[in-house]
Amino acid sequence: MTTQWRSATSPLPYGKFREDGAGGRPATSRHLLPTSPRLPASAAAAHHSGFHLRLRIARRQNTKGKDPGFATGWGGSGVTHIPQSTEKPLRKLTLEDTRPFGCTSTDFARTEKSEESNGTRSSNSFGSQARGSGAARGGDEVGFLHPTQFQSLEHSQTSNWTFEVPECPQRYLWCKDHKLAISTEILPKLYRAARHAYSNSAAAKDGSFMETDLMRHSKALLILCPDMLTAWNSRKIVLSVNYDFTKLKDELQLCALILSYSPKNESTWSHRRWVIKKVSEHNQDVSELIEMESVLVKQIAEKSKMNYRAWRHRCWLIPYMTREQVLNELKKSTRWNELHVADNCCFHYRRSLLLALLDSCHVEDTEDSLDRKSEVHLLWKEELTWNEKLIRRYQGRESLWIHRRFLSQWWMKFLLSSEETECAAGTSLVDLFLVQEIYLLSDCLNAPADEFGEACVQSELAALYILWISKQVPAVKLRLEERLHSLGSLEDVLARACPERSRLWTHLIA
Repeated sequence: MTTQWRSATSPLPYGKFREDGAGGRPATSRHLLPTSPRLPASAAAAHHSGFHLRLRIARRQNTKGKDPGFATGWGGSGVTHIPQSTEKPLRKLTLEDTRPFGCTSTDFARTEKSEESNGTRSSNSFGSQARGSGAARGGDEVGFLHPTQFQSLEHSQTSNWTFEVPECPQRYLWCKDHKLAISTEILPKLYRAARHAYSNSAAAKDGSFMETDLMRHSKALLILCPDMLTAWNSRKIVLSVNYDFTKLKDELQLCALILSYSPKNESTWSHRRWVIKKVSEHNQDVSELIEMESVLVKQIAEKSKMNYRAWRHRCWLIPYMTREQVLNELKKSTRWNELHVADNCCFHYRRSLLLALLDSCHVEDTEDSLDRKSEVHLLWKEELTWNEKLIRRYQGRESLWIHRRFLSQWWMKFLLSSEETECAAGTSLVDLFLVQEIYLLSDCLNAPADEFGEACVQSELAALYILWISKQVPAVKLRLEERLHSLGSLEDVLARACPERSRLWTHLIA
């Protein structure tokens, strides 16, 4: 029988914890908790509190008779069960400055020695980080499991441990292939121990020892509670003393690890931006780093739908991009937008890219500047055509209409300010554009009804789009009303699209 999981709603343990007779656990947590009865609390405490992870969290299904596959739950988007992976096994996990529960220092010395012999230690290049870090490969995970799930992991026939763990009556940790599972039973004690160790290290007076201990214990604390701003600020202070590329690169890996299970954590995204800004101050060319960041956000967005914080981080990266990177990002995001037409975040990112291209045209009037302007104008026309195709294909998607508002506003202002506003037949280019938009409105109003009501929503969004044009671009209001005669007045169009709001339309038009 497969254990059913439920996902809690708030972040990992931060303040008080509730301990009950069924095993203490945080009163609020984002880790996965099974709905099946819980085992009694076992008397086992943490041997050490400070541990460093270059892993992401792992969650396993308890599937009887089969090797359980990992199941990752992303905050705010429910729980996604992933079947047993068929990919090639990753390299051995890396644990730096690590002494988790149930494992001796000898075990980790053996692991680190193996890492060095295999040449998998990080080097001073971002390309090396992309190839060598588990976060870039997407294999590192951290997960919080119920104690009942550890038995299935231990009995797995394909479970080849990267280090030996001493015999113990109850398993609290499981490590394999860049996957770390922590028992939810020890989370309260683990958090208290990590917080206590961090407080002691922050109060220490020995400079070098304090920095080493502070970085180690703050890392453990942040993995359990990424909203601890004090711990993030402590790391900023230590990293600001002397510029160390390797430490900053490790900081990016830590952020990627935390974002693997808490992809909407604003504190982690903010700290990641601080690290990137710190690197950019000492390196003029950060194009490779920006490329990696874009890939990371894409991977997170695929698993955490409508993640505003992730897409905002991607928008923040745009000023660091070269013009070629902006064009490449615009091209690569086309397919993503087509597959996620209801996600306004990705369209906002696309709008930010287009605005960046516009800003790049505002240079001296040179031949290169003219080429850039003509290229942007061509891109804008293609974007309008592409957007109309999506609107006709996917009815009732408000994000598509919002994107069209952005495109049409700039396009009409460009046509109005253009020196060549008249074509050969004497018809204004603005008038031609308005006629095309009215054709689109007419098609939406006359679309056949469907059982889901999407055609009704589509007609309302189309009518509101025409109303928006009349308000945002007053210079075309009279021309728009003249060309609406075949459909009636603007008020008639709105009443036809959404008759229950007729009083609102009358007020807006008046």
